[in-house]
Amino acid sequence: MKKIVAIDLDGTLLHSDCTISSYSKEVIAEAVKNGIMVVPTSGRSFRSIKNQVQDIEGVKYCICANGTLVGNIQTEELLHNCKIPQNLVYDIYKEVKERHGFIELYCDNDAYVEKDTAPIIYDTKMGKDFCDSMLSTDVIGLSYDLLLRRGTMRINKIHVAFPDPQELREFAAKTAENKNLMVTFPSEYNMEIFPSGCNKDVGIRILAEKYNIAHEDTVAIGDSDNDVAMIEYAHIGIAVANAMEVLKEKADYITKSNDEDGPAIVLKKILEK
Repeated sequence: MKKIVAIDLDGTLLHSDCTISSYSKEVIAEAVKNGIMVVPTSGRSFRSIKNQVQDIEGVKYCICANGTLVGNIQTEELLHNCKIPQNLVYDIYKEVKERHGFIELYCDNDAYVEKDTAPIIYDTKMGKDFCDSMLSTDVIGLSYDLLLRRGTMRINKIHVAFPDPQELREFAAKTAENKNLMVTFPSEYNMEIFPSGCNKDVGIRILAEKYNIAHEDTVAIGDSDNDVAMIEYAHIGIAVANAMEVLKEKADYITKSNDEDGPAIVLKKILEK
């Protein structure tokens, strides 16, 4: 059985406490043994995804930072690495800092936050478990201002959050005016900025081509706005029951929620065919 099943993490594979159930781990391992390439596909950094799934036997690749990176979990080799145009990065960084927002910078395998900015994420309503999980693998420094101004730090994705959803929407609208950038919303309190033309579907295409997997053998499972591209691209796109309405409208099927192991239920059904 030769298939790719791309599964989002937060709100999809992960329970609300940001853990993967033992049942889901067992089902994923079984799927891999039967020739299914299960690919964790997330807005998270490579390091964060690896931390979540490294104890699941056979999971080899991950699609990270919304598709701007595709990496081998075991060797840390990057198969795909897409960057935001350098001239745009510093302006975004500077404005978020001036607005006293949270900013997280994704560069290759890691995500970076500044010590004075990190606590702001807890002022949003994204939940302590999510914030703890995200920051646990981040590199925390004093300032990345100079590295960004010099262009030394080349960025794949920028994660921005504001305690006030209205301020987030205003900043997002302004950012989205630039056609070189894509903006997605994992929740009403945070947004992701990455290069146009790079998205989770790109990661699926790259792995399918590398392993000669036909489009009709691709499946994607997600819950939010940043999963739309892969849900639309995959031969079968599936939303978990707790997904945003925008994703449910695009999905071919709806499975159980993340807290009910919806993705594992999908994998079980594939294995039974």
